Amino acid sequence: MRATAATRPEHRWPAAVAIVLALGVYLLLPDPLPFLPNWVVPAVGFAAFLPLIALNPHRLGRETTWSRGLGVGIAVGLALVNQVYIVQVIDSLLNGRGVGVTVVYIAAGVWATNVIAFGVVFWEIDRGGPFARRFEGVRDDAPWDFRFPQQDGSPGTDPRWRPEFFDYLYFSLSSMMAFSPTDVMPLTRRAKALMAYESLTGFVLLALVIARAVNIIS
Repeated sequence: MRATAATRPEHRWPAAVAIVLALGVYLLLPDPLPFLPNWVVPAVGFAAFLPLIALNPHRLGRETTWSRGLGVGIAVGLALVNQVYIVQVIDSLLNGRGVGVTVVYIAAGVWATNVIAFGVVFWEIDRGGPFARRFEGVRDDAPWDFRFPQQDGSPGTDPRWRPEFFDYLYFSLSSMMAFSPTDVMPLTRRAKALMAYESLTGFVLLALVIARAVNIIS
């Protein structure tokens, strides 16, 4: 089946800037593992991301099997690396090994990169990814993981509207802050599981950071 464009392909740069920002923050964080310097994760991430930029430097108008796999791999990799940092931060906060406000700054960086990581994951999995959402006949059988209010068919909504990266990033941010769905509803079990885990990590980080900050102030 030949793919036809339903809407104009999505811009590459919003997602690219967010991913590069997350990789840059990793350079400021401690080593994720004792045997792994902190520059390794950003270096691998940048190297993996360059072919995707070369394939679609401006808009996501092309996709291959390898680019789809690489995009999902980068998203999952960001999320997994961030969970390592979250475990480290929680361990430092609970056991008092953090030095002053340093651990609070580290926790803030991990919290921010978690928002980006899950935003990229949501963006990559929903309805087959950013390319498939714009082109009919690519993965029409891909599940709808999330339903945005613009897709409810109410008067004034555009039937051609498709969510872009910023929509998923905002959704990830609201999930980390509100610990529950706001305007976007999860439809599949994997979407609910991802949202539940993100909300749980966000709650634990904020609760421990607030407790640590109160302890420092007092």
